[in-house]
Amino acid sequence: MDAKDVCVEIENDEFYSKFLVDTVKPLVGENISVTDQVNKLAQGIEKLSKSLEKQVLAKHNDLLTQASHISDLETTLESVQSQVQGLLRGAQKLQERVHTPYYALENQTRMLERVQTTCNLLRHTSKILVLWNKLSSIKDNPAKEAIILFELNELISDYDFEGIVLLEEVLKAVEHRRKELLDNSTILLQSSLLNGDKVKLLQCFKVFHNLQCTEEQIKNSVHSILADLKKEIVNALNVQMVQIEVKKSSSGRIAPGKANIMNAQDFKIKLWDNIEKLFKVDIYNSCTKVIMLQTVINELHAIGNFRNIAKNFWTDLCIVFSNELEKSPTNVNQSIEIDFPKLLKCFNDLLSRLKCKDLELNRTCLTKWENFFLSKSLGKLLEPVRSMWHLSQVPNMDQIDTAIRIISEALSISLGDKQLSISLANSVAKSIKQMNVEAEQRLSLDSEVAQIIEPPTSTQQKNADLCNSLHYFSSQIKRLLVNMNTMLPPESIQIVQNSLKDISSMPVLQLFAESIKNSLYIILMTMHDEPDLVRADDPTGKNLSCSPYMKELQQFVSRCKDIYLSMFTEKPALNECCLNIARACTERFVQHICNVRPLSKFGRVKLQIDCKHLEIALSPLVADMTDLGDFYRQLKALQLLLEKTPQEIAKSQSEGASLPYSLVMMLLFSYAGPQLMAPHTCAGWNIQKLMQWLDSHKNERERLEFVAGALQRYQNHIRNNQIATYDEVYPILVQLLEDGRKNLKK
Repeated sequence: MDAKDVCVEIENDEFYSKFLVDTVKPLVGENISVTDQVNKLAQGIEKLSKSLEKQVLAKHNDLLTQASHISDLETTLESVQSQVQGLLRGAQKLQERVHTPYYALENQTRMLERVQTTCNLLRHTSKILVLWNKLSSIKDNPAKEAIILFELNELISDYDFEGIVLLEEVLKAVEHRRKELLDNSTILLQSSLLNGDKVKLLQCFKVFHNLQCTEEQIKNSVHSILADLKKEIVNALNVQMVQIEVKKSSSGRIAPGKANIMNAQDFKIKLWDNIEKLFKVDIYNSCTKVIMLQTVINELHAIGNFRNIAKNFWTDLCIVFSNELEKSPTNVNQSIEIDFPKLLKCFNDLLSRLKCKDLELNRTCLTKWENFFLSKSLGKLLEPVRSMWHLSQVPNMDQIDTAIRIISEALSISLGDKQLSISLANSVAKSIKQMNVEAEQRLSLDSEVAQIIEPPTSTQQKNADLCNSLHYFSSQIKRLLVNMNTMLPPESIQIVQNSLKDISSMPVLQLFAESIKNSLYIILMTMHDEPDLVRADDPTGKNLSCSPYMKELQQFVSRCKDIYLSMFTEKPALNECCLNIARACTERFVQHICNVRPLSKFGRVKLQIDCKHLEIALSPLVADMTDLGDFYRQLKALQLLLEKTPQEIAKSQSEGASLPYSLVMMLLFSYAGPQLMAPHTCAGWNIQKLMQWLDSHKNERERLEFVAGALQRYQNHIRNNQIATYDEVYPILVQLLEDGRKNLKK
């Protein structure tokens, strides 16, 4: 059997396969007896032995060849081993040749190093002795003495001079001299700061600079000043000490039953006395010392981080003050929160006295108390506004004066601090907005508030009272701003002024204006029904009066001004409303006159008189008619045109009249015969529809094209009916149309 087959047979056999596993379990528990198992194992071993014999017989030549190769390999290995041993012996000899001079060189180097150290020690000793002798001869010159001591200290620190008897006394003396100089300069520094002696302070820092300990001395000095100041801050805010002082000063003078109130008031007074003294004396003196330190250091031109001594001290001081204030009792914090502007004033007055550009108030340290104060101030500003509207529908002057007084107090409190002033101005703006919102909620803008037929209704009167109250409120604040103009920052004034922009009587007045204008338009519409405008008789020499519609208009305007508009006291808004009505009336009056047809010579004279009386009719609304601007100029121009011929009208227009070309052309249609129909007649409109169209088409180009349509229709009519001649006004209208179009292109 082939060797491969024997292996396969053993691997597949259930009994033999168990012996091929790495961890063979005992086979005692098998069904086969032990003797049978041993016999079967012996058979398997015999099969393997026979298979191995067959393989050895089959491969005996190869095995012999490999055996001979092994013998050659062993010979080669023995040769390599002998060569390696020879190489190791050579390396050993080379090592001995290298190590011997290396150790010799190492010893020489060590000796040279010791010699060099000895030389350096001798040189340093010589320099130390020279400098010591030089130092011994110096008197009353601490700065120069400091330079030599610093050099000595540098030399001494380079090497260990222990054991050199020659220098033992010198080293002790140098250390003593340096300590003595540093102590004396430190004492002189403290006394110079206390006395404000800048010259001696400069001498001290020259010593520190030469000893290279400037930074340490500055740090110690500033820390000492800050530590002392912290104690003063703690004492000033110490509620127990304040209460003791209050009791001492209040004993024997507080009436029974009022002790608590008086004690609380006395406590508050004493607390603020302590805080003001703290800023005026303790903090001021400490800051002065630090600023003097900064000035002296700057004069020395010291290199290092010494440019922000005062600034860093001030920052640390603000933090210390804030922390101590935070830790103080509730009643102290409450006093600070209520009278926060006093604290700001203390800071600002201090900075003003110090006059140091590096020092600025760090408001972040005071944010907590500032926010509380602003919150309380806002509540105080809003409270009278809310209460006045809660008590009545329309506040009276006394209630408004109360709100104005509180606003004045709020703005006055902030004087001297720009940021607080701006913050309080924003709070004032909120109270003004609240006032306006409350009033707007009570204003009625229904249709009935615009009636101008019956006497003013209760709703109209209430609207007027609300507007008048708001106007009084606004005017009093504006007056207050004028009085405080030089004291308040421009930003604060602007904030308050901006909040007043929304307060106006115009919304209610505008309702009246629209009603009045509509009624005026109806009255002016009756102009076309006046019989005098078409009378054929000559008006020359006759004493003519204005038309009946003009008399009605005069009475109506006077009545509206006296009954309805006079209810309002806000003159700027009232004047603007009256101007608006007058402009609209004048514009509509001019438009109506330019479109009256038919119109006789008598009618033109009547319209001239009406033009003069319109100024009288509008005088209750406008004291000076020139305030109407272009509308008044058009009225005066129209008054002159009414007495001219079409040719004269065209000539005056070419010379630069005030009336637009479209209106002049509409006026000229009244001089033409019935076949040259007016533009609105061509369109099939009545006069009311024409007025509506003119209101919605203000553009001169559109109006000219509207007139051009009527001329084109007339031209077509002439051609279709083969009429020999045009109306004498037609060429004038065509020329004016061309001139008007050219004028638009300029």
